[in-house]
Amino acid sequence: MHEFETTLDLLKSIDHIYPTVGLKCDGCNLGQNYYSDGYRFIRSGLFFHKECTSSNMKICNVYHPQHSLHVKVVSENENKDGQCRICRGNLPKLYYYCLICNFAIDLICAKKEVKMKIEGSKTHTHPLSLVPKMIIFTCHLCGLPDDRFPYACNLCDLNFHKDCGESTHEINYSCHPKHFLKRLTQVPSYTDGKCCMCGNKLHNVFYHCSICNFSVDVDCARNPPPFTLLNLKVHEHSLNLMPQRNFVCNACGMDDDPNPYVCSQCNFMVHRNCIDIPRVIKVNRHAHRIFYNYCLDAGDWKCGVCHKEINWTCGAYSCSACHDFSIHLRCATRFGIWDGIDLEGISENTLEIKSYEVIEAGVIKHFSHEDHTLKLKEENDEANDLCMLCKACIYPILSSPFYSCMECNDFIIHQKCAYLPKRKKDSLYKMWITLNKTYEDEERICGACHIISNGFKYISDNGLITMDVRCGSIPEPFIHESHPLHSLYINYSTEDKICIACGDKKTMVLICEECEFVLDIKCSTLPKLVKHQNDKEHFLSLCYGEKTKEQYWCEICEEKLNPEKWFYSCNHCGTTFHIKCTIGDLIWIKPQKKDDSYIHLTLNNRLTRPICVSCHSRCQFESFLNLYEGIMCSIECLHKYV
Repeated sequence: MHEFETTLDLLKSIDHIYPTVGLKCDGCNLGQNYYSDGYRFIRSGLFFHKECTSSNMKICNVYHPQHSLHVKVVSENENKDGQCRICRGNLPKLYYYCLICNFAIDLICAKKEVKMKIEGSKTHTHPLSLVPKMIIFTCHLCGLPDDRFPYACNLCDLNFHKDCGESTHEINYSCHPKHFLKRLTQVPSYTDGKCCMCGNKLHNVFYHCSICNFSVDVDCARNPPPFTLLNLKVHEHSLNLMPQRNFVCNACGMDDDPNPYVCSQCNFMVHRNCIDIPRVIKVNRHAHRIFYNYCLDAGDWKCGVCHKEINWTCGAYSCSACHDFSIHLRCATRFGIWDGIDLEGISENTLEIKSYEVIEAGVIKHFSHEDHTLKLKEENDEANDLCMLCKACIYPILSSPFYSCMECNDFIIHQKCAYLPKRKKDSLYKMWITLNKTYEDEERICGACHIISNGFKYISDNGLITMDVRCGSIPEPFIHESHPLHSLYINYSTEDKICIACGDKKTMVLICEECEFVLDIKCSTLPKLVKHQNDKEHFLSLCYGEKTKEQYWCEICEEKLNPEKWFYSCNHCGTTFHIKCTIGDLIWIKPQKKDDSYIHLTLNNRLTRPICVSCHSRCQFESFLNLYEGIMCSIECLHKYV
């Protein structure tokens, strides 16, 4: 087995990664609001904090002294080893593991300092020592059974949970000074079973005031919040904690936490989590920076993320350029929307750069063809010629407006491709990318849809991300005619999402937040119109699924077609076609003129219909691969062959 020096080296061996910031870590159990520098997997979308990637490859842990524990990374489709043996939480994608004993702990528990002995316990008269073994025991204080690392009294042969052994009979709690809190081991039936400070579920030992029905767990009892806060962004005066009050937060407009910090002279009340809100941020749902306001102008405001009403008398984010755009504070700063960077004091000096220069009406000079000017043509007699391929996206011009060189005949580019920005902020990976022209013998795999093409590419500044122009120009929000009522948004998930178009499982998809519509990246850029040899007279249109009991058949492979999934059809002839049979996976590669390249694409004239050396079937797509090993009908066959 290969030995890696660092955890980061191990991660790099699994997938390509790139540095980023502000995403929920898949390598630890810290919450989704914990923002940090880190690295993200390109294919799976997994993100790891920088501090998690710097974890030691091998550790010796007090809870498992007999063997060393090694870092283990779980891929997106691999099963994890259950729960952490210390905290009983679900294991993340990165944890420590013993191959011999099937023992696993998460990174947070592995890094915590372990108390070997509890001296001066208020629960028991003798010192309690940690038993570094997983043994079944019953806690002498709370009476609950457990199988994890008790603290034992060697003189009395009694075992305790750590929290039980460290607890006291009663405490004087700063957030509830009116009465003492007594230690309880069973939750009274009249309570909601939650800590009044953090809202977490109460466990085997906690502190409670029966007069006020006030409970706190052990962690909140040990670490009470500060009573007074000074020098705050959210307010000009000091704020004092006033727990157990029903209120509406002036910063976010929510009423879900009964422990406000209050300014009595201003009648200002705010959540603890809303005190350090960022003033200027950039979210992926809007083109401009947005700014926090203590209140909005009077009127009917809708949130640009959740589309629900905004209480204009409370704080929210708004755009200075788009006067009708605003977002709830919590919606703007939630995981996947904000990158975690406060832009206050940072100048906005990186802007999109055009890829062309206007010479006169209908005439431009494009960066990819600087020697000559290009003239706009709305239509052309040769527009139906499949050989007229756009230099940028390698798709036939068909009936779209396009630019052609005024001096040479071999440079043609769609109008929409010519207008793509030379430099822009990418919606998928949230990185700055630059448009690069590609030479005909230079094929690359798109980092978003994983399809090979030799058209123009968007490449990230760090060189780790390469995307074709279709994926590189996906905006957010994304409007697709198959789902016209709602916008679609980029979604990164550690669990597979099923594409409604093809049924494939992906982790990076476009989703509708108001219904269960999911579209993977490759299907979002499928061409709406195509031409095929089986129907030379008409265009084939992309159909977005139909609910029918009628059986459909593919005109090309003559096999059954699922009408509920997307397919192509001819509106004139009534014929239907599988998407794969219609366009294959070579549609974005231009046929080569050079005979010395490894991947040589040849148009299929259907006269010979060569046999693929991989699947052993006759090639039925518009083109096929002519390689040193023989002829193959698709990239899929190439992957299976090698």
